[in-house]
Amino acid sequence: MQSVQRVLRGADLESDTLFTLCGIDLQAVSPGTTRIISPKEVMHHVVQLNEHQQAKLIRLSARIEGMADQLGQQVLNDLCLNPTENPYDNALHLLACDEKNFRKAEEIRYVEFHRYQSRMWEGFYLTEPVPLDIGVDLSGFEQRLRDFFNQNKLVCRRQSRKRCNDDDEILEVLQFIIYREGLPTSFEVLDEEGKDVVVEIIHPAREYAVTYEPQTGIIELYADTKDLREQLKTAFCESVLKQTVDPTKIKLRKVNLELFRNKPDFSNAFELRHGIQEVIVKEVELQIRPHNGIKIIKATPRKSFQYDAYNSWLEAGDLLPFDDQTFNLRAVTLAFRCDETEHLPEETILVRLKGPNHCSLRDQNLRERYINHDMLVKMGVFLPEDKDEA
Repeated sequence: MQSVQRVLRGADLESDTLFTLCGIDLQAVSPGTTRIISPKEVMHHVVQLNEHQQAKLIRLSARIEGMADQLGQQVLNDLCLNPTENPYDNALHLLACDEKNFRKAEEIRYVEFHRYQSRMWEGFYLTEPVPLDIGVDLSGFEQRLRDFFNQNKLVCRRQSRKRCNDDDEILEVLQFIIYREGLPTSFEVLDEEGKDVVVEIIHPAREYAVTYEPQTGIIELYADTKDLREQLKTAFCESVLKQTVDPTKIKLRKVNLELFRNKPDFSNAFELRHGIQEVIVKEVELQIRPHNGIKIIKATPRKSFQYDAYNSWLEAGDLLPFDDQTFNLRAVTLAFRCDETEHLPEETILVRLKGPNHCSLRDQNLRERYINHDMLVKMGVFLPEDKDEA
């Protein structure tokens, strides 16, 4: 129920819409409208609803929360679907008025959320980009996938959208979302008359994605196993792009965690731009070798940017220094303090880095792209491709 509570607290003008979409009478939770009573009072009535109504609210709230976060709002902004400054109102209004576009936005968010995450993503590029239109014939591609999955139930949705690259150039992205019938799952349910228990079998849909940039020849694949990504790549290149030569794999940058074994000095490592004022090491996660547990050192919360994780380490009086080789560095969190500019808000951006190549940044605005592709490189956080981390 926490997701329901967060949506009620965040929504302003569209709080009634949450219950309308679930088919719940507003009189059951408020005196006609939820806007005249507090979210706490609304929740007092929500917990008294039956379990089916509560389940509907939880499912819907999870979808709203996904589109109300920073990544979801950036997607809506790119699609010009965020008329207000309230992210929860934007998501609720869009779902109520245009569920088709809401679903399209969810598909884009799915792709952007998993981008550069090695467990779900692989990228390739063609040495010679192939021009492609969103209306390309996909029948051969779909048939290849049907043959691979050995089933006919498969749907491929397509859409064209825009995305900024590392140099802030706007590029066209052709996105193809594939849904197929998953493995069967059985549940015990009551029959239609409610007089007996029967076994019902369902096949949950599985979701995969392929994106292609005609201007750069970059192909990105999204699936939960390497074998599936390989099949998507082969089918897309041969059936859609008509290419027989394998594209070149994009190498993810390696994170240089060894840089943080001692307190790094970033004072002259980069140029401060886009309102960025300073950066500190907010958190360091250490693995005590061999397999003796994990220790997390955090900066003092109330002292903001006055102290970092290294100051907390010293204040704790721990006898083991960071550079002791009995420690493995597992992860580091950096905090960037940013002042308001003409186009960007005042904020603190947290960047979690974890080996071998995980970075939590999503490149959603100019500031994040500058941190990811300029600052972190000049700070020495990312290793060059030809340099071994050891």
